[in-house]
Amino acid sequence: MQAAGKNTPALAQDVQVRVYDTGTMPAADQTVALRAAAGVLAAAGIDTTWMHCGLDAAAACNAPLEAGELSVRFVRLPGTPSASGQLQLGYSLVDTSTREGELATIFVDRVEWLAGKAGADSLVVLGFAVAHEIGHLLLGTNAHGSSGIMRALWSRGELQHAKVNDWLFSRDEGARMRASLQRRNGLRFTERDATGCSAALGDDPDASAGCRPTAAAAALRGVAAGGDR
Repeated sequence: MQAAGKNTPALAQDVQVRVYDTGTMPAADQTVALRAAAGVLAAAGIDTTWMHCGLDAAAACNAPLEAGELSVRFVRLPGTPSASGQLQLGYSLVDTSTREGELATIFVDRVEWLAGKAGADSLVVLGFAVAHEIGHLLLGTNAHGSSGIMRALWSRGELQHAKVNDWLFSRDEGARMRASLQRRNGLRFTERDATGCSAALGDDPDASAGCRPTAAAAALRGVAAGGDR
């Protein structure tokens, strides 16, 4: 599968995501994490608007979700994360009959633990976890991919080396997520060039280099820097 070129036309889709956080992190840290998540989603042709729903949340945060709207909540679990076995960083509630989901949960303490062990920027890794779970909601499945950001296991080595394609959606995943949003939003979408930067993972690096997203690349630099924001 070839990487999409710079002039490849695509339909970029918009999604609004409510972010529920009852004091698990400072607002400035949340902004950094969500910027990383938005960069990964933008590379797949999805523009994200975040609605912050903290302790002093607006009334809109308590209203039922609208069509095409998603929600993410940040939580901390009691106790200390353990290195034994596989550590689940979050989960998404997906209706397997309708293949749709609306709520994802991220375990902030586990993300911080993993990032700390890898010497990576915990807020950028948190953003990648958010993008991964939103991927589940839009793809309508809890299944994982064999590579890219939708793979099931994230190793310390992958976080340390921070290869761009390890943290992007495949072109097929991006197309399916945009189609999901188009169905959810009905005819409310804006046609514009998404630049095809949801390049197929595993493509020749030289062929896809021109369409690698600046936002995602910047986020990966944050991972490599291990705290340089």
